[in-house]
Amino acid sequence: MTIPSDTALNTVSVPDNFHQVFLTAQNYVRHYFSVAQSDPEKGLIEFSGERYILIRAASLSNEFFDMMALLYKDRGEEEARNLSFNFLFDIAHSIGKADAKSFFSKMKVTDPIEKLSAGPVHFAYTGWASVKIHPLSKPTPDENFYLIYDHPYSFEAQSWLDQGKKTKFPVCVMNAGYSSGWCEESFGVSLVTAEIECRAKGDRHCRFIMAPPSKIKQYINNYSKKAYIKYEHYKKIDIPEFFKRKRVQDDLRNHKAHLEQVIQRRTDKLKKANQGLEEANIALKVMLKQMEQKEKADKESFLINIKHSILPYLKQLGETSISHEQQVLLDRLEKNIHDITSPLISKLSSTYLNLTPMEIKVATLVKEGVTNKEIAQSLNVSFNTITSHRYKIRTKLGLKNKPKNLRSYLLSLEE
Repeated sequence: MTIPSDTALNTVSVPDNFHQVFLTAQNYVRHYFSVAQSDPEKGLIEFSGERYILIRAASLSNEFFDMMALLYKDRGEEEARNLSFNFLFDIAHSIGKADAKSFFSKMKVTDPIEKLSAGPVHFAYTGWASVKIHPLSKPTPDENFYLIYDHPYSFEAQSWLDQGKKTKFPVCVMNAGYSSGWCEESFGVSLVTAEIECRAKGDRHCRFIMAPPSKIKQYINNYSKKAYIKYEHYKKIDIPEFFKRKRVQDDLRNHKAHLEQVIQRRTDKLKKANQGLEEANIALKVMLKQMEQKEKADKESFLINIKHSILPYLKQLGETSISHEQQVLLDRLEKNIHDITSPLISKLSSTYLNLTPMEIKVATLVKEGVTNKEIAQSLNVSFNTITSHRYKIRTKLGLKNKPKNLRSYLLSLEE
């Protein structure tokens, strides 16, 4: 295919050292768009066999912003504008990458600058804007990539101006997205573009800075120190981000996964701690059971020792010739030994009742049905003393002023 050669580069303005490569691209793109076919009956527009579509400029700029503002009026103008910016930037960036890839294949170019050269010319022929690349630009295929350029006659800024509207923010977001997408595909590095000045808001130019995401704020800051606009303006510039929503979703998803891992680790720790507590409780229950069994065994051993060590001798003593008074004392001794092993004595001796040894003796005799007079004689105290002890016992047992029989209550304690 023979491509006519022009000598004047008139679709794009570039530094002198890029003149020839962009002129070659202009000749190619001009020829590309000269082979045209239009068939309204089929809804068809083609250039060099590639189908294109025509879209009203305003529908993708100020009218789109108006629609989004109406759609999200409950969330406020700023959020509607951010949604519009993200949506349009993502679309334009994707289109720029796709167009660039198609042109590289057709032009059979591999050098990054040669790839870049077709972008601004194609940009002009498709009605986006003309392009003016400034001499300070350093389009290198690495992290130091820097491009500063203007888009005279940007379709976005012009659509606002044509309707007599003036904005408070840059509007050429699709211009920024398309150019960064094309250059990203050309140089193989992630790039983002910020419009630092815009004719739609009253600035002299629609001016852009393109750089890797990690460097662009630094470049904007350096530019702001020499610009004619107040320095504070450049601090408020939005930095577009390709598929920001996807990154935010990924961040949320990763954060959620991290939280789930943290929760799982803490849950595992709690389970382990609970398991340890359960094991400790089991061990404690086993120990308490062993103590109860030992206490029971000790009590049984104590009773057996009394039975074999004391009671036989008391029985032998009872079989000897002893006086009536001695027999009474002997019977009392046997009874007291029996009472020592009684559950009633254990309960009456508990700390919370605080019964004295004498009160325990009186309570034991009352439980056996011994009268106050007999108790007084047995303990060698006065009748009134026993009456006083009974009153104190009832008080400590919570029976004061209650129609409850003391002996019946004491018998219930042995059950």
